[in-house]
Amino acid sequence: MYQWLRNKKAVFYAPLLLVMLFTVACGSSAEPVVVEKEVVKEVIKEVPVIKEIIKEVPKEVIVEKEVVKEVEKQVVVARPTAAPAPTGTEGKMGGTLNIGSTYTVENLDPHKGGGWNYCEICYGSVTESLVRLFEEEGAEYGSLIPHPYLLESWTMLDPVTYDLKLHEGVKFHNVPPVNGREMVADDVVWSFEHMRQPDPLYVYRTLHGPLESLEATDKYTVRMALNSPAFAIMRFMGLSDGSQIIPREVEEAPNFDADSTVIGTGPFIMKKWVPGTSIHAERNPDYRREGRPYLDEVNNLIIPDAAARMAAFRSDRIQLLDMEWGQAQTIYDDPKWITNRYPGSRQRGIGFQHRRPPFNDIRMRQAVQAALNLQDFVDILDDGEGKINTGYWWSMENIALDQSYVPKQDLTKARRLIKEAGYDPEVGVEAVTVCRSGDPYQCRIQEIVQDQLAEVGIKTSIVAMESGSWRTRTFTQYDFDIYSYSAPAHEIPERFHNLYVYGPSSSNSIGSANAELDAAMELAGASATQEEYEERWKAYQKIFMEQVPYVFLDTPFQYTAQQPYLRGYRNSVAGYNRFQWIADFWFEK
Repeated sequence: MYQWLRNKKAVFYAPLLLVMLFTVACGSSAEPVVVEKEVVKEVIKEVPVIKEIIKEVPKEVIVEKEVVKEVEKQVVVARPTAAPAPTGTEGKMGGTLNIGSTYTVENLDPHKGGGWNYCEICYGSVTESLVRLFEEEGAEYGSLIPHPYLLESWTMLDPVTYDLKLHEGVKFHNVPPVNGREMVADDVVWSFEHMRQPDPLYVYRTLHGPLESLEATDKYTVRMALNSPAFAIMRFMGLSDGSQIIPREVEEAPNFDADSTVIGTGPFIMKKWVPGTSIHAERNPDYRREGRPYLDEVNNLIIPDAAARMAAFRSDRIQLLDMEWGQAQTIYDDPKWITNRYPGSRQRGIGFQHRRPPFNDIRMRQAVQAALNLQDFVDILDDGEGKINTGYWWSMENIALDQSYVPKQDLTKARRLIKEAGYDPEVGVEAVTVCRSGDPYQCRIQEIVQDQLAEVGIKTSIVAMESGSWRTRTFTQYDFDIYSYSAPAHEIPERFHNLYVYGPSSSNSIGSANAELDAAMELAGASATQEEYEERWKAYQKIFMEQVPYVFLDTPFQYTAQQPYLRGYRNSVAGYNRFQWIADFWFEK
């Protein structure tokens, strides 16, 4: 402790450290208890002790060594290494799980993203992250807390310095070019360097803004230094995309294509990817959890047509299927299947191009917000089974503003704002809107927007494109006035706002450059406690809804159907986090 207090920066942060340590969350009875413990280290120092030995002639000084003990206190956050199977029952080995999906996958590099790279079964089954996010028992649904995954524990040395301790003996998949070698601290350092490279496809580097450096201090320890305190930093380590640990050989091996296959430490090994059709992964026989996974194979079957997906489920070709109410009501009360209703894990919205007229004017963005009857999106897209988001997804109630903040339609206000911006609603305002034709919702969103904005004189022309063209036009050329999206809900607010709204972000395709919004995001990121974190993000959302860089639309309730013999399934409010439990899925047949 003496050495740390000699550091002036550490002295400055000392009161903040005490607050942060006091607020470390405790575990639940269902999970091994989260413990905050003091580790007492005996530091042996040799201290010169000067003694005069008087002799007749001459007088000399002898230096003797005296051993003293100094006690240094650190706080170690120790958490469970793996949750038990949700059923609490030992499962049976064998079986092939087929999961129905609508997502188009364009590459398998888990560090690339941007709204189009959805390898649904990759996160948690093939690749793993340092921590995983889930709620403590009894907590609000969506109140996600980080727990070690590839980490054994982490130690906060001061508010800007962490030691991350890896599990020993974790191995990458036994396939070329790594051939089952052990994962070590250097792999963690390389993975985050890989994620943070300046290539625009590696969008998640913005989330790692607080990271100053990562250094392997020994084979199993990574020293993480931040440029400022960041309460959510350990949450960043558990995102279902943009946090996966992969070996450097995927980039360095001359004959390995990192876009067409993926290597990780997970319970399943990538077997085959058929673009546009399916992804196949098989059991990892060397997985670190003895007796896991139960299943032999997991397949992601990409079936865009809703009727075809339902037919595949009814015929037992698919064992797990996500639905919205339009489909779910046809089987919801049928005892032959297990169906459940959850707060939604998808979110939809529209974004405005700030780099050119007409939506570089805040009054025009506010006019669109006032012109839209947002409940229509719930009624049309969700059959009434959903809610409108405010400044974050309503299913994460601890952070999102409540439903009283949902904007109300006001056509008179919309027309007034259009006139104040210098346009004539009677003459009309032209706008180009873009959508991805392969997505079942994006173009439908634009059709609803088109119908409603016509009432206030905003005339939109819809350009529907296949995935590659949509991505280029939206995220590279920025050639649109309004773009629509439909995507998985994200685990933390930074995953959307810091990527797609924050001014310096490379993924800021709308061209937002709002100093007030950026400052509010930065303030929330520098929170010291969970309470402060939630309060500051709610304050940010109020600014967001006033400045209108986006209009958030609906998040539907999610209905999941599973065959009656599938056991161990556990849902998550955030996108693909549920597949972090896939090693515990099993068949009772």
